[in-house]
Amino acid sequence: MGIIKRYHLVVLCIALILSLAAYGCLDSPSGIDENTNQFVSTATPGTSAEVFLNDSSFARLELEIDYMPEHEPSQQALDSLKSFLQARVYKSEVVINTPTEVESGGGGTYSADEIRSFEEEYRDNYTDSRGNTLHAYFLITDGKFQEQDNVLGIAYFNTSMAFFGETVEEAASGIGAPPKEKIEGTVFQHEFGHILGLVGNGSPTQSDHKTAGSAHCTADGCLMEPSVETTDFFANLFDGSIPDLDAQCIADLQANGGK
Repeated sequence: MGIIKRYHLVVLCIALILSLAAYGCLDSPSGIDENTNQFVSTATPGTSAEVFLNDSSFARLELEIDYMPEHEPSQQALDSLKSFLQARVYKSEVVINTPTEVESGGGGTYSADEIRSFEEEYRDNYTDSRGNTLHAYFLITDGKFQEQDNVLGIAYFNTSMAFFGETVEEAASGIGAPPKEKIEGTVFQHEFGHILGLVGNGSPTQSDHKTAGSAHCTADGCLMEPSVETTDFFANLFDGSIPDLDAQCIADLQANGGK
């Protein structure tokens, strides 16, 4: 990854962190606000990593998916995500709900604020602190990310992720391009990695492998490499196989209660 592109990615990550800071701060490893006794779903990504990884608070994990017209996720990508989660989190059950089509946001580009507004409008399921199910959310849009148009996905809350369908389609088009389901599967897992606290952003690092200025892994070939969430990875480095987590990332998850 070039120095200029890496710089832009670092700036993007810093901007996202700053823009999200006002939306929630949570210190409790249970994910429950001690003042209200309610689970907080608007904290920063990685804040609830421990809750996702272990089964002490919620034994079941359920993912809700909304997608804008013509951007329904492939079943192969969802199956690979489920396998990834089953391999890394201690939950008695991991459920990925049937994706639901929602109205277009108008296409073009979408800001982080617009993404949050779409979630408020379309999301149905939130975690009840008295229940047994931890809820997560995907939104697949029909446009690009306003802050950086080669970004394929972002984790923007502690339970929420968004993906940019137009950018995914572009990465999957053209002669020799990787199939859409492989791109989706890779980016779905990468962004969920941020929800699980990688790298050093909720799941403390057990060794020195965090990139400077962003929550990504320095190990070549790791799922949490910074370029994986952009089209650069699929244009230049992708061999058709979804990358695995490096041993250092796995060690971080295991130390924080995961597998």
